[in-house]
Amino acid sequence: MRPIEDWPSLSPEYDLADELFGATGRRHVSAWLAEELARTCDEAFARSFSDHIDLPGVSSSDYLQRVIRTERGDLLGGIRFRGRNIDRPFVEIIAHTFDDVDDLARCVAAEWSEFAPKALRLRTRPGVLAGPGIVVDQTVHAARCRDLGEPDHRIGLTPFARAEDAVDLVQTRYRTLIPSLAQNVTAADAEDLHAWHAAGQLHAITVADMAVGVFAVRPGRIYWIPGAEIHEEVVDTAHAGNHYASHAQRRWAADISADVDEYLIGTIDGLNIASRRTAEYAGRKRVLDLAFIALTPIRKSG
Repeated sequence: MRPIEDWPSLSPEYDLADELFGATGRRHVSAWLAEELARTCDEAFARSFSDHIDLPGVSSSDYLQRVIRTERGDLLGGIRFRGRNIDRPFVEIIAHTFDDVDDLARCVAAEWSEFAPKALRLRTRPGVLAGPGIVVDQTVHAARCRDLGEPDHRIGLTPFARAEDAVDLVQTRYRTLIPSLAQNVTAADAEDLHAWHAAGQLHAITVADMAVGVFAVRPGRIYWIPGAEIHEEVVDTAHAGNHYASHAQRRWAADISADVDEYLIGTIDGLNIASRRTAEYAGRKRVLDLAFIALTPIRKSG
């Protein structure tokens, strides 16, 4: 495996890591990359797919991540499924050395042909990739807790008396999503919500002691960015448009986080404009884009 410095696609992320973490930033990227490389021979990782998916002509080992070397470039990547839907396969590119995105697309289409992937996905700095067949799948947002704005004094975060009340709020809100967004995002399931409730990680967003939403934060990591990760955040439709979710983020950072230098992190679907505005209003900057590049016949054929 080439040294980390030899993957030019990661160069912008080295710079971002320096911005976020200073001298320790590169170590975050390096440790994450080592984990991703280990997935090229991690049978447990492969079984996390194959134990639940039965595709003709596909074995468990096909779900392992792969290092591919070609004359045009090298890559490290693996198969994924958008929205956990086996009819929406794509290849996640962890790192690569390709100069031309069409060469990369042809390599991906050939190497993962057994899955017939519809796209490859790249991480970029915001707004870098654009053009035909390129769409933003998700955006990654992050800010240190101390850098979020002052919360509205009316907005509180209160433990739910019953986890089932959070389950009802979440399920009700997700039923109102537009169909295009609903096929991309999945509500936190009842089991997770109950577990977060037991761990003290699930809160009701309250206004004048009335629950208007759900907010769940757990220790996590998005790619190589560690922090407190937002796992669920919904506001009842009757109370939308009042910046309650933004102030819930600020309230969590001000009153619940144990470390003001910790990053509050999360991913937002590319179609979820409202949630992106919520994050940015709270003070969480958009630091990375996850962009799909469609594997169109023209792109694959060259």
